[in-house]
Amino acid sequence: MRMLLIARRLLDAALPRSCVLCGVAPLGDADHGSLCSACEDGLAPWNGARCRACGLPLVSEEGICMRCRGVTWAFDEAYPLFSYSGQFRELLSAYKKGGRRSLALPLARMAAKEVSRRWPGRIIVPVPPRPGKLRSKGWDQVEEIALCLERMGLRVERPLRRASSAEQKRLGREGRAMNARASYALKPGASSPEHPLILDDVITTGATIDACSRALRGGGARDVAALALAAD
Repeated sequence: MRMLLIARRLLDAALPRSCVLCGVAPLGDADHGSLCSACEDGLAPWNGARCRACGLPLVSEEGICMRCRGVTWAFDEAYPLFSYSGQFRELLSAYKKGGRRSLALPLARMAAKEVSRRWPGRIIVPVPPRPGKLRSKGWDQVEEIALCLERMGLRVERPLRRASSAEQKRLGREGRAMNARASYALKPGASSPEHPLILDDVITTGATIDACSRALRGGGARDVAALALAAD
């Protein structure tokens, strides 16, 4: 499996690429991987009023969205950068499903900008992958971005583990919440940073980051924030 992983990385580095969004090869722009600088700069994160709990855009002036009213989250705030639609959905699909691993760097760059703006100095805690995912696929999308963030000088810790469980995408809202709470926990002997910032790729119902937040609070976290690339 290690040889397969090495082969994939060599292939990813050797093959000529074109930008996944505009189809124009980013010649002389190797730092952008499979996304040219023009398309990266053209991706606009959500602006305007957001729910102070889950970070989704507000359609009212109540300060909190309908989904979060009456819900007690274990995290203090969540902030998805983009909507999982349009060009960003195409980009994230190429990364997650198409195996365009070189996209980890521009995605990490987008995340790093928001970290420095909203949570400077926070320790980033990536959501852990399903057991066996690294063995079967050779990489994990969230961990790949976390590694890029480390290389940029941001602090990353990995106190969480994930137990074997059903895939979240196969479950409804109630099932996701129950499944997630049973799936995420601190590693034996691990503790949480005092002010962790959870990193995930897509927020759907909030169940995953809520379960991770509960585990981190049990390990000593005082307040928990979460950053996701997108919300579905």
